[in-house]
Amino acid sequence: SVSEIIETRNLTEAKNLLAGTDKAVSEIGFELGYNEKAYFTTVFKKKTGQTPTEFREEMRKLISG
Repeated sequence: SVSEIIETRNLTEAKNLLAGTDKAVSEIGFELGYNEKAYFTTVFKKKTGQTPTEFREEMRKLISG
């Protein structure tokens, strides 16, 4: 569906921002149209199995290590 396509695109953008910037999780969520950090975190975790913070930490370990 259209909403799934948009959500997938948002998730890709969220991953790019989490891995490539130091923006706060709440700021990234807000930029992508989520008004609440908790909802953004819930959607992200449902789709990826990780919270945005866990994803960011894992990416940093992969990049640095």
